[in-house]
Amino acid sequence: MPPQPPALLDDDDWLAPPLEAALGEVFCRFDADADGAWSTAELQSFARTCNGGDEFGEAELSQVGEFTTDGHGRLTRRGFLEMMHLQTMARPEDTWADLRALGYDSSLSPKGVPGSSGAEAAPSEKPESVAAERDARLARTLQSEADAELAAKLAESLQAELIIEEQAA
Repeated sequence: MPPQPPALLDDDDWLAPPLEAALGEVFCRFDADADGAWSTAELQSFARTCNGGDEFGEAELSQVGEFTTDGHGRLTRRGFLEMMHLQTMARPEDTWADLRALGYDSSLSPKGVPGSSGAEAAPSEKPESVAAERDARLARTLQSEADAELAAKLAESLQAELIIEEQAA
């Protein structure tokens, strides 16, 4: 029997340490200017890598602003982790698909790691299959109003948590 992949979430329903470490590496990989926040170009490079060459549309870009950003509306590392947490809570299979496209295997170890230059997928994956998988993921997401409601509630919860943390500091 093949080994089970690691859990993506911990007992507190936050990103498990191996996933958080992998996502931290991903954030740094696409933060081309190493300023701690993703510009639209850096965010789109991430999107192209995960989505078979396709960039985020206006709706997705608008949603990104709901996560932690810097003073210029650019996604921070924390915001990226929040975004991936929300996706992982709602659709863990989408997170696994993104991780594969980003060059991680089922143990969350890097294999062929596409760089931030816009490589669409690991060499073993055909762009057509990545695009088909992305389209199927998008269709599932659009069909599920419950997921949208959950996403809104989680985003509100994360924002409230952030406000509490900022007030405590």
